[in-house]
Amino acid sequence: MDTAKSNFKWEGCRGDRSMMVEIDRIVHGGYGIARVEGRSVLIPFTVPGDVLDVEYSKNQDSPFGWIREIIRPSIHRRVSDCPVFTLCGGCDFDHIEYRKEREVKKGILVEDLARIGGIDLPCKIETLFADEYGYRNHAQFKVDSRGEVGFFEKKSHTVIPLPEKGCLLLQEEINEYVTRMRNKVSFPKGGFRVRVDISGNIYTKGIPGKKDDEFFHYEISSLKLRTNIDDFFQVNNFLLGKWLDRIAHYLRPAQGDVVIDLFCGSGIISLSLAGIVHAVTGIELNRNAVMNARFNANENDLDNVRFIHTRAETGIDDLPVGCKIVVDPPRAGLGPGLISGIARLHPEMIVYVSCDTATFSRDVRMLIENGYGLGGITLVDMFPRTRHIELVALFLSR
Repeated sequence: MDTAKSNFKWEGCRGDRSMMVEIDRIVHGGYGIARVEGRSVLIPFTVPGDVLDVEYSKNQDSPFGWIREIIRPSIHRRVSDCPVFTLCGGCDFDHIEYRKEREVKKGILVEDLARIGGIDLPCKIETLFADEYGYRNHAQFKVDSRGEVGFFEKKSHTVIPLPEKGCLLLQEEINEYVTRMRNKVSFPKGGFRVRVDISGNIYTKGIPGKKDDEFFHYEISSLKLRTNIDDFFQVNNFLLGKWLDRIAHYLRPAQGDVVIDLFCGSGIISLSLAGIVHAVTGIELNRNAVMNARFNANENDLDNVRFIHTRAETGIDDLPVGCKIVVDPPRAGLGPGLISGIARLHPEMIVYVSCDTATFSRDVRMLIENGYGLGGITLVDMFPRTRHIELVALFLSR
């Protein structure tokens, strides 16, 4: 088997030993794990069942190895169609059959819950997924001193040029636009941003000779949404609606409910619920996001939702007891202080949206200690072909 694409080496690694190993499983970070001389070695771009000749360092402080040769490939290994796979920092799993990738991500979640959260999963993990390619509505491109456009190499700031046909993960409108612009303008060193809405309209920042768009507009489930061009917005066009539906499914919104939405951003979750419940309060630290959330509420004629610009830890102090709560924190998760504050409100249920299984697992343990039980969990594969995992979980007061 041709292994050229599997010979990526971590910057700074110096291999001085080799050994034949079999990959047992994939762990947090997207690494395959193998036992080498009594210790665990983490090897990128592997598949459970691979038999490999791996090179690694005898330095006990370096847990990483890499593939020298694939002796016997896993039945789930595939050949990537991307010419820069393993070099470009975008993808981690394009060498794995997509069905197996989803199993791998479930396994990472279960292992993190056991290892970090100290719990055996009490419920079945459901999975929401769609096409694994062409899903991204946003990309931040890098430009090097030669004017090459692409993305950073793994573990470096070297720009790997975008393939001629573009990136497989991006919506075709973005690939077509960037290809056209590369042939028309000279890009200075730095980077630029491109977004595309559900109708194929392009929004940009940093394109030479073109005025930057201040806002990105999007429409989903009859909601009209605006966010700043630089602010976070879910990138998967195929799953955004299903993601909102799953949040509502767990929250079971009713006409008399008061809902608190922590880390609400520009208000997409709050606004999707406001037409059903009595009242929604969104709390967000990003001032621009709060301004957009208020604009979006007005644009959608929703007068039972308010947005507060403050930290979540302080914003919950004056909120009503017995509400329902949705949290969608950054990768850092909630942490003990905020979890204690949430528990003081005695919400009947908490819907936790997470993009990091490690901090989620840590917070699960603390939520259980504060009187909540895990009532449901769904892996929403927002980021196919990458190691990133999005999930939605339900916690119920015991």
